[in-house]
Amino acid sequence: MTQPSSGSAESAVSSARQLSSLLGRMQIVDLSHTLEEDMPIYPTHSRYYHTLWDSFATGSRALLYQLVINEHCGTHIDATAHFMPEDHPEHLYMADTPLARCAGRALTLDLSYFQDTDLVTTEIIRQWEQAHYAIEPGDIVNFRFGWDRYWQPRSVSRAYSKSWPGLSGEAAEYLVSKQIKAVGCDVLAIDSSYAENSPAHYALLGNGINIIENLTRLDEIVGESYMIAFPLKIKQGSGSPIRAVAFK
Repeated sequence: MTQPSSGSAESAVSSARQLSSLLGRMQIVDLSHTLEEDMPIYPTHSRYYHTLWDSFATGSRALLYQLVINEHCGTHIDATAHFMPEDHPEHLYMADTPLARCAGRALTLDLSYFQDTDLVTTEIIRQWEQAHYAIEPGDIVNFRFGWDRYWQPRSVSRAYSKSWPGLSGEAAEYLVSKQIKAVGCDVLAIDSSYAENSPAHYALLGNGINIIENLTRLDEIVGESYMIAFPLKIKQGSGSPIRAVAFK
């Protein structure tokens, strides 16, 4: 087996130090909601349960809970297999999804003035690009609707899961043309609650673009940041809960 040269090893160490120094100077923003029972869920999805399994009170040396969770509960990422059948060229389960798709430069558009019936159009995105940053291949594009203000236990309010704005099909196709890697949002689904036939899901997932939903604190990263949203390595997973973070 060929051993790496001392030069290449030193270069790798140098790069690691540079990255560590850079990230150490940046703020980490947690973009994930806390997983808890009674949190908002998609109406047709199973609920999240956090059940005591063993504890000190029962004589155990350790505290243990069992998690029962839908792949699309809380802040999560959709695998393309969520909508694309196995014979589709972009069909990938969660465990097979390249991690490179889950990290990169993030551009976050502030659309917090939207009402639940509003849709993101191609023109809105183009105008944002002209005023801020051009969307480039490999970017993650987030839409901040400010809907995380409605995130409350279901027993308190169901406003979050009752209705929400979203991305139009033609705008999703525009993002496909920009060759981005993922789209994020702070609503229950990237398609509006009023959308028919999930056009944004099919356009994005059908072209290998993963979808990140139920984000929070996007107001803190409006503009440009670096985002990481790694999933659990779930065999045949249609999606996964994530701990999404951004560096700014």
